[in-house]
Amino acid sequence: MKKLVAGMTALCASAATFAQGAPAAPPAPGSSLKIYGVADIALARYRTSGESKTAMHAGGSGSRLGFLASESLGDGWNVNARLEAGVNLDTGTSSSTNGNPSRVFSRQAYVELEHRAFGSLRLGRQQGPTYDFFPTYDPMLLPAMDAWGVVTTLGSPAPGVASGTGAPTGFLINPTGRTENTIGYTSPRIRGVQGRLSYSPNEGVATQAKLLEAGIDYVAGPLQVGLLYVKAGAISGAGALPATESNSEIAFGAKYQAGPVHPYFSYIRRESTDPTRRAGGGILNDNSETARLFGVAIPVSARGTVRMTYGLYSSGAANSDAKNYGVAYTYDVSRRLMLMAAVTHLSQEGAARYPVFQSPRPRAGESVDAVTAGLTWRF
Repeated sequence: MKKLVAGMTALCASAATFAQGAPAAPPAPGSSLKIYGVADIALARYRTSGESKTAMHAGGSGSRLGFLASESLGDGWNVNARLEAGVNLDTGTSSSTNGNPSRVFSRQAYVELEHRAFGSLRLGRQQGPTYDFFPTYDPMLLPAMDAWGVVTTLGSPAPGVASGTGAPTGFLINPTGRTENTIGYTSPRIRGVQGRLSYSPNEGVATQAKLLEAGIDYVAGPLQVGLLYVKAGAISGAGALPATESNSEIAFGAKYQAGPVHPYFSYIRRESTDPTRRAGGGILNDNSETARLFGVAIPVSARGTVRMTYGLYSSGAANSDAKNYGVAYTYDVSRRLMLMAAVTHLSQEGAARYPVFQSPRPRAGESVDAVTAGLTWRF
């Protein structure tokens, strides 16, 4: 952590020196504007409690349209800006809005100052250490169907938000995690080690927690391991949203990409299931909430891969734990186009009524099954 803070200090100090010493109107050494996108769509069939549902939605990474502008400032410095809008390809509406339909660039909107020796500093709405943790340690790459996506979001459509009832709400550490009003720092990778740090103030909003995220990972040949820490500050609450104490989560991930089978593993622990303050003191549910996630990717041809995930969810509430497995086959038609087919199954204890993504809500204790097929094209 000291190295991260030192890196941020050096970055800011060097940037100030560079700006003060630069000519009034230097010619730009080089600039670029990249327009990019992802078209991601799947057709899914859900079945639970005697009900079935067919739905069209994102299957993998989510559709988007983005703009990335960059300019070289010389002496190893670059300034970048990204504006990225999420799109529901089935309806043409905005996605990744976190319940705020007025977001235009709902996925990312930030400006960044970077240096090859000091790292990068970002300001704005961004995908921080939490968001980057999952694609690194998820072999299936299909959050709607695999254990990484299903297990980490069980309990609530807004994972990590206190329920006010003592019931679980899933993890702040989840595959959809983005933060706004965020200051983010990424260090350069040195001897295989890279760190990331982000902080999001609540700007005085009584129902919004301050958020700290810190991640570090190490790469050595085919082995990669990572550690992630997230802390949400206490909130005073207002209206229907209750006051809460601070809460923290920690995750560990590992993968090994060599040989005929590529194994993956993650462990996540949430300090308190429901940190809502009691009227007489203390919190509603101080039981921890955990997930253990196992996966493998097995290349079966030059372009085809079988992917499997299995998740064990300990909810922190009585008789409300769950298990999930997913199996997928992906085929790379080209470097940019991937076809996929997948199945998933969720089983749960008698007091739990967890759905899977857009499935019908099951009766207590009943399982959920889903099958899907789709494509992801990057352009």
